[in-house]
Amino acid sequence: MTVALVLALCGLGWRLVVLQVVRHEELRALANSLTQESVVREADRGDILDVNGNPLATSFPVKRVCADPGVIVSHQVEVAQALAPILGMTESDLTNRLRYLSQSSTNGITQVRTNRFVDLRFEASMEQWQQITQAMAVLRLDGDDMPLERREKLFRSDLRKKAIFAKDSSRRVYPNKELGAHVVGVVGISDVTINGTWVRELVGVEGIEHTFNVPLSGVRGIRMIERDRMRRELIRFRGQDVEPVAGLNVVLTLDLVLQKILEAELEDAAKRFGPANAMGIIVRPGTGEILAMANQRTFDPNDLRSSPLENRRNHLISDFYEPGSTFKVIALSAALGERVARLTDVFDCENGHWTYGGLPLTDHERYGMLPLELVFAKSSNIGIAKMALRLPEASLFRYVRNFGFGSKTGIDLPGEAGGKVRDVKQWTKLSMTRVPIGYEIAATPLQMTMAVAAVANQGVLMHPQLVKRLQRKDGQTVVEYPPTKVREVISPETARQVIAAMRAVASTNGTGTKAMLDQYSVAGKTGTAWKWNTATKHYDKRYYSSFIGFFPTDQPELCISIIVDDPTSSGSHYGSAVAAPVFRKVAEQAAHYLKIVPDRGVLSVVSEEARTGTTAVADTRSSRPRATASRN
Repeated sequence: MTVALVLALCGLGWRLVVLQVVRHEELRALANSLTQESVVREADRGDILDVNGNPLATSFPVKRVCADPGVIVSHQVEVAQALAPILGMTESDLTNRLRYLSQSSTNGITQVRTNRFVDLRFEASMEQWQQITQAMAVLRLDGDDMPLERREKLFRSDLRKKAIFAKDSSRRVYPNKELGAHVVGVVGISDVTINGTWVRELVGVEGIEHTFNVPLSGVRGIRMIERDRMRRELIRFRGQDVEPVAGLNVVLTLDLVLQKILEAELEDAAKRFGPANAMGIIVRPGTGEILAMANQRTFDPNDLRSSPLENRRNHLISDFYEPGSTFKVIALSAALGERVARLTDVFDCENGHWTYGGLPLTDHERYGMLPLELVFAKSSNIGIAKMALRLPEASLFRYVRNFGFGSKTGIDLPGEAGGKVRDVKQWTKLSMTRVPIGYEIAATPLQMTMAVAAVANQGVLMHPQLVKRLQRKDGQTVVEYPPTKVREVISPETARQVIAAMRAVASTNGTGTKAMLDQYSVAGKTGTAWKWNTATKHYDKRYYSSFIGFFPTDQPELCISIIVDDPTSSGSHYGSAVAAPVFRKVAEQAAHYLKIVPDRGVLSVVSEEARTGTTAVADTRSSRPRATASRN
C-alpha cells in the first residue's frame, strides 16, 4: 500500500507539473478566454462634405444582429419562423445557419463551441431591431421536449438577450446618390481580428473614401473586461478603457450646385447626341480648385449592383486620348513663347490640302492665306503645322512636358493615368506636324483642362485641388490645404497673346461661336479628334468632340471643359456643334449661381457703374451671334 500510495502521489505530482508548468501558458490562455474579453469600440467614420458643408457621404447607426446557438439549443426552427420575415431570409436558410454554428469540438480538456455567435444581419435598422426584440418577446416553444424548468429558464429576459443580441455598427450612405460619385467613391467591408475579436469595419476602396481612408476612419477604442461564470461583467476588474476617436470630416472643393448643373447638362447631351460617354470639369484657374467633375456614365454608391462595373471608372483621370485641336493651345503657346511666330504672321493654308513628309494633311474648310490668329480661330491644321515647323523639336517637347503632359497631375484620387508622350528622340519627320494638332500624344481630360487653366492663370500651372481641409465633427479645422503652384509654363505676356487668339475662337470668326455668352467674354478652343482603334490599328469614324474654355477673359473665374465621347445621333461630330453648346449652358448657369460680374452687355455697364460710381459707356447690344458656327 505504501508503494501504491507513493506511485499515486508521484502520478499526481507529475500531473500537476504538466498542468502548472508544461501546459501553463496554454491553460492560462484558455482560462483568460473564458473569463476575460476585449470589447472593441468602433469609431464614427467622418463625413465627406462639399465646400458649403453639404454632406456627400455620411454614416448613421445600425445594429449588427447576432444569435448565440448555445442558448437557442434545439429551437432553431421556432426562432427562424419568427425572425426570417424580419431579416428577409428564408426559414430554411436561417435554420441551417443556426444549426451549422452550434457544432462542438473537443480540445482534450473539455468541449467548447467553435463559434460563440452567428451574424444574422450586418446592417439592421433601429426599426428592424425593435421588431426582432418584440418577436423574441412573444415567442413560445410549444411541444418542446425540455423539462419545464429548463424551458422557463430559457425565456428569462436576460437569456433572451443572449439568444438574439445586437452590436452597435454603422452604415455608410450617400445622400445625393449618383451626384459626384466618381469623386466621393465607395467603401467596402473588411473583417479584421483585434485581440482575438473579429471586427467588421468600413474601408474606402474608391475615390476620396480610399485616398483619405485613414483620417476618415478615426481611431478605435478598446475596453478590457472580466466576466464571471454567468457572463456578467466584474466592474472592479475592468482594465484598459480607451475611448474611440471619431474620424475627421473631409471638406472638398466640389460645389454641390455646380456638380448638379454639370451632371444635368451632360445627361441632356447624352440624350441628344447618343455618345458612349460625356465628361466635364469645372475648375478655378487661379487656385486649381475643382468645383465639379462628372462622367455621364455614373453609378449610385448606395446600390452598386444597379449599374455595370464599367460605370465606376473615372474616365476623366484614368483614360487618355488624343485630344486633337484643343492641344493647339500648347503649340501656339510654344511658338509665341519662343518668339518664332506672331499672331499677325500670315500662313498659307493651301486651300485645305497639304502634303508633308509624303503624307497629306487636310483642313475641314478650304482656307487660303490667314494671319496666325485666324489660323487658330478657324482651327486650321495646316496653318498650325506650318507654325510648329518653325520650332526646334526639343523646344516643343519641353513645352509639352512643362504643361504637365506625360506625368500624373497628383490629384487626390486613385487610379490616375499619366498619359503618353514619346521622347523627342523617337519622333519622326511627321511628328512636328502631328503633335501640334493633338495627335501622336495621349492626355487625360484632366491634364488638358489644367493646361488650358494655366493659360487663363497668366501662364502658371496649378495643382488640381479636390480637398480643401480636414475638420473635426465640431467644425474645428485640423488640416488646411492651400492652393499649390506647380510651375510657370509661359510668361504672362505670352499668356495674354494666347488668350487673345482663344478669344477669337469664341467669336463670329471662330469655330466656338456656339460657346459665346451674352454677358461674358469667352476664350476657348474646340476639338474634334479621331479615335484610335486598337484592334484594327487604324483611326475609324469615331470621334472625341470637345470644347475647353474660360471666362471672363480678362480675369477668368471658371475654366470649363466638355468632352463628348463618340457622338452618334446628332448628325455632326464636330466639337463646335456638340461640345460648345454644352459649355455655354453650363457656363451660363454657373455664372448666375456664383454671381460673376459680367464684362459685356447691359449688365456689365450696370455692374461697372455700381463698382466705380461713374457712368460707363459700352455696347449694350446683345452679343448673341446670328452667324452659323464654322466647323472644326
